[in-house]
Amino acid sequence: MQGKKEPDDFRTRFHECDAKFNTIFDLTSVASKIIRSDLTILKVNKALSELLGYPPEEIEGTKILDHACEEYIAHWHRLQEELWANKVPHFKLQACLYRKDRSIVWVDVTTILYNDQGETFGFTVLDDISGLKKHEESEKRLNVALKYSDTAVWELNLETNEVFRSPDHDQIFGYDQRQEHWTLESYYPHIAEQDLPGFKAAIQHIEIDGGIDVQIRLVRADGILRWLNMKGKAETNEDGKTVKLIGVINDITKDKIAERHKDDFISIASHELKTPVTSLKASLQLLDRSTEPHSGRNRLLVSQANKGINRISLIIDDLLNAGKNYREQLEFRKTTFNLYELAQEICDQFASTETQTVTLNGDKELIIHADSERIGRVLTNLITNAIKYAPGSAEIKVELQDEAAFVKVSVTDKGPGISKEKIPLLFDRYYQADNQQIQYSGLGLGLFICANIIRKHDGEIGVDSEPGKGSTFWFTLPKSILD
Repeated sequence: MQGKKEPDDFRTRFHECDAKFNTIFDLTSVASKIIRSDLTILKVNKALSELLGYPPEEIEGTKILDHACEEYIAHWHRLQEELWANKVPHFKLQACLYRKDRSIVWVDVTTILYNDQGETFGFTVLDDISGLKKHEESEKRLNVALKYSDTAVWELNLETNEVFRSPDHDQIFGYDQRQEHWTLESYYPHIAEQDLPGFKAAIQHIEIDGGIDVQIRLVRADGILRWLNMKGKAETNEDGKTVKLIGVINDITKDKIAERHKDDFISIASHELKTPVTSLKASLQLLDRSTEPHSGRNRLLVSQANKGINRISLIIDDLLNAGKNYREQLEFRKTTFNLYELAQEICDQFASTETQTVTLNGDKELIIHADSERIGRVLTNLITNAIKYAPGSAEIKVELQDEAAFVKVSVTDKGPGISKEKIPLLFDRYYQADNQQIQYSGLGLGLFICANIIRKHDGEIGVDSEPGKGSTFWFTLPKSILD
């Protein structure tokens, strides 16, 4: 009697365990399946069904190879061999599977063997790692892009001075192998002596400036000299404390070489221009001093030619000095003059056409104390740009405003306007805005020189623009320089 009861209890416990297993198998959130030695799928749970986008009955009875990406079929055969031929108790692999809609899902696969009624089955768990794979692919593409653009990513921990960096960071600094440890101090031996104080000062002012943007000369580990632009944005913690700097390091050596070649060309061209201009200026002076009678028109033409030659001489001098320290090299000849009369003289130089006119409005008695030649040059450049870059604008408006603390001069057109991202670049050296990819002649120095002239006068220069609605370039001169 006792012997019969024990098998019944065993069967009861077995069925209970089997029911519990099926319940856990069906309800677990981890995609799971049971496979046979020929890789036929015998049973799947809800999570796997949702992962592949099939109802269970469309998966059960198929082979895992029916869902495997072609390049990973060999991996499943390896699993089959290791588990059932070599009797390895468990096996891991990484593979991709096709969903019902033929999209791809990446999975980490873990399979363990178990015996049931004399037959060996595989219990397989699949972890969805598609997000991780996408991240890895994005990181790979980013690293390739950084490599071919001579750019590295760096992250400076401001509390420990440790630097976390992208794979190509150390190569920019001349190392064939990635260095084991890198800190803020690791940069110091590579930065040229004359640039190191500026770099350290920029680091000290990260919290005040909200980041860093410096150009430094680099002495690589292999002795090669390069130029770098090190940029970064400050990051704060929950308490608002600046704790790290995240940014990029760009190798700008090619840009610097091109800039130097352009400087050399400008310098040579300017020097070559000075001789004929000087000769022409002397001839005009002799003509002006001639005792022979001249008509009033001829004298006016000689006077205008002299003014033009003086402006050309000033432009040549500016080109010779159009380097980094241009503003410091500027020397002014300040006089007291009527700003409206100067503006009128300049506007008269731009003859009205059938499609465009230049108009002037403002206080006709506006007297200022400044360098009239250079202020005139700024206004000439702004009007010239408006005509060149806004050929469809029927009217170019020049306006003089006498404000409480400053004088404001503005030039407005109704041209195509300037996109927001280009506005901060307009006053850089050699930068030229374009209009729908149209290329314009010129060296790209006009607005750079204008900006330095105005800033040397302690004024401000800027532009208000909106694509499709035109632009207003303006500059101000503080009343402190007025007479």
